[in-house]
Amino acid sequence: MVTVPNERLALPELPESRPRPIGRGTPIRDYFLIGNLHTAALVSRRGAVDWLCLPHFDSPSLFAALLDTERGGTFAVDAKGYRADARYVSDTAIVETLFKRGKCRFMVRDFMLPLPRIHTQAHFLERKIIAEHGPVTVRFVFSPKPNYAKEEAAVSYRGRMLRFRMGNDYVRLHVPSSARVKQVAGEWQITLTLATGESQVIVLEHTKRPRSHYKGQDFEEPTKQFWQHWVSEGKFFGDEQEQLIRSAITLKLMQFYPTGAIVAAPTTSLPEEVGGLRNWDYRYVWIRDATFVLYALNVLGYRNEAKRFFRFIERVARHCSMCEVDLHLFYTIWGHRVPREQALHHFAGYKGSHPVRVGNDATDQFQLDIYGSLIDAHYFMSTRGIGVSRLSRAIIIELVNDIAEHWQDADNGIWEVRTGMQHYTYSKVMAWVGVSRALRLAKRLHINKKTITAWKKLEEEIAAWIWTYCFDEKRNTLVQHPETDSQDAVNYLIVLLQFFEQDDVRAKQTIDATSRELRYHDIFVYRYRENDGLAGGEGAFVLATFWLIAALAYTGNNKEARRLLTKFEKQLPKSGLIAEEIDPKTGEYLGNFPQAFSHIGYIMSAYYLDRYKGEQT
Repeated sequence: MVTVPNERLALPELPESRPRPIGRGTPIRDYFLIGNLHTAALVSRRGAVDWLCLPHFDSPSLFAALLDTERGGTFAVDAKGYRADARYVSDTAIVETLFKRGKCRFMVRDFMLPLPRIHTQAHFLERKIIAEHGPVTVRFVFSPKPNYAKEEAAVSYRGRMLRFRMGNDYVRLHVPSSARVKQVAGEWQITLTLATGESQVIVLEHTKRPRSHYKGQDFEEPTKQFWQHWVSEGKFFGDEQEQLIRSAITLKLMQFYPTGAIVAAPTTSLPEEVGGLRNWDYRYVWIRDATFVLYALNVLGYRNEAKRFFRFIERVARHCSMCEVDLHLFYTIWGHRVPREQALHHFAGYKGSHPVRVGNDATDQFQLDIYGSLIDAHYFMSTRGIGVSRLSRAIIIELVNDIAEHWQDADNGIWEVRTGMQHYTYSKVMAWVGVSRALRLAKRLHINKKTITAWKKLEEEIAAWIWTYCFDEKRNTLVQHPETDSQDAVNYLIVLLQFFEQDDVRAKQTIDATSRELRYHDIFVYRYRENDGLAGGEGAFVLATFWLIAALAYTGNNKEARRLLTKFEKQLPKSGLIAEEIDPKTGEYLGNFPQAFSHIGYIMSAYYLDRYKGEQT
């Protein structure tokens, strides 16, 4: 079933381009996420919509000032001289920004109307302006740049509406009748004057057909009711309830309703190092994340979202099995193969970090861990009342056969490194996990005794290989792979996967040894120190900190785990959104944002703290 492709050893050479001035831009941590379950937007703390792809997460951008302040396009509040402070309306995905200057105060609420349905006729983004103390004059700058700013928007204005075509689609900006609209230097200015207590709405509409579906309504109340009702159905625990709610809403915002897929992040090319080359497109669905996503959603009581994501994973695996095609590392939100990387050389990149990429070439890599991840996902859902269907049985058996055939092969590893293939410890552990979980399902899979005996032998053989070649007995820790002495932050996750017995002293020793090598300034953890074949560096990996916290709680050191989580929470911005990485020296957010895996890690660490709070050694 698996054909191991040729790995890429280096980044392709990039054509030279004219140097561009680097705009200061908005720090990643100063953005808020809004969305409608089909796509999402980033709104800055000063009310600029600097990232929006329509109609879906992986569609070309309409606004991309996030990646190029000059060319990307934006929909901003022009409030020079005003102080601005943004926050989320409680238990919602509505962003509320308060602008103050002397006695003048006005508020802008930004949100998208949730669309929990497969087929939609229109997408709406609303900007509601409220004068708290007026009169106030509010100006918006509307600068759409379709198709990653590769096309000009031929905007026309008539009938209280700015309109233009975006490819085959239609975009309209509905403005109040009292608005003053004019074009200045290629941008559109919309100016409103409001008395104290007055409110007005501006609505951005996207449709596939020429007819508008907007009837002048205000979408705030149905949006607020949707989110607060959804939050009320969750289960939030411990001392972290407020942040757990924000993490849950964030995951919900990143789930594509038509298929149940959850993207790793709604953005592309936010750098792992400012000015560096490590800029990737994360608007896709990683197979290996399946069990972690399912775990987090179930922990919070969102079984429907978990089921929808599991069905997406099942459909992908079923297609691979029935069509006899390779199982890929990740997929589009529709379950298709991810397109090859393309560089958008006309974009300067976030703070000059280029190239900006769309698509992702890592889809060509071979990663052994995905087979165990899929089996683990089936096993986990079986413990939550989801039966093993006849087709699922066939898929699991085939995945075990794939593990038997390929577990001794080298692969590119969880971090998709480009130095060539290795026998990565984590990949072997996930092969062991796959066989171990399949054995737990043996009765439901109707496996005969001969096959069970063969699977047990395979499980023991993989474990013995790991202990022989991947465990450093002198330092009492796991190494990243047998050809190195370096460790990997994924060691914490290996503890949580129960490769060690919970009371095995080697589990604690591995946690301690890994921390000595990879922890920095107490709460930050790097993924590894090994050369990965890419130029430049990266920040501390946020998920690794959460793995550490969960592993400490799991092995009985709840007090230390609690201390670390409390200290780390102080790094989070007011929005509660979490990035992929943090620069430990500056606290700057790095990588695509917000990162689903980081929010999943937070949920896992909080859950482990709550579950094992009575255990202390």
